[in-house]
Amino acid sequence: MAGLVEVAIGHEADRLEQLYNEGVPFQAAPTRAQGVNPKGASGYRHQTYYLPVALHARLKAAWWATKDKPEGAPALAGLVEVAFEREASHLEQLYNEGVPFQAAPTRAQGVNPKGASGYRHQTYDLPVALHARLKAAWWATKDKPEGAPALAGLVEVAFEREASHLEQLYNEGVPFPPAPAKARGISRAAAQRQGEWLRGEWERRRQAQTPPDATDD
Repeated sequence: MAGLVEVAIGHEADRLEQLYNEGVPFQAAPTRAQGVNPKGASGYRHQTYYLPVALHARLKAAWWATKDKPEGAPALAGLVEVAFEREASHLEQLYNEGVPFQAAPTRAQGVNPKGASGYRHQTYDLPVALHARLKAAWWATKDKPEGAPALAGLVEVAFEREASHLEQLYNEGVPFPPAPAKARGISRAAAQRQGEWLRGEWERRRQAQTPPDATDD
């Protein structure tokens, strides 16, 4: 497979050199050049929360063991999306007649147990809108019986509910064995978003390179 990728890259480099550089290799690109990240162009972003390591591991184990089940998710971030969706909906139904809350202040996070043992920052690639929705639900309900004083605390609640849900469904209520350390899964939604972005980008470039039709006066 890697050999085929090498051949494809070689052909594409040759094609661009013939088109735009008289068949000669281009000068080296800047070291860190990457171009536009399609993830950032599609409404997703890395979101970081300060969470118990053991809870992250528990949710990851539940994801790994159920990723091919009807209630599972193909990627860990996908299961986090499910957990956030459930928790936001739960609070909206309880306290806002099922309607999303107004947006929370931009930098509001609440008090986190920084420095506490067993906690670590965990990052997931999530929809910006879903993060904002959960944050709005947290902000509006942080003083309610079902709320949480910090955004990270509400994320803990969401993870706890989702892990318990999958354990009850597929493991008799017992936590699953640990998942492989580096396992994250393949996000079908992310792959679809990237494909849509690439198709749009190629179409934009084709239109930019196509000269306008000549018209006779």
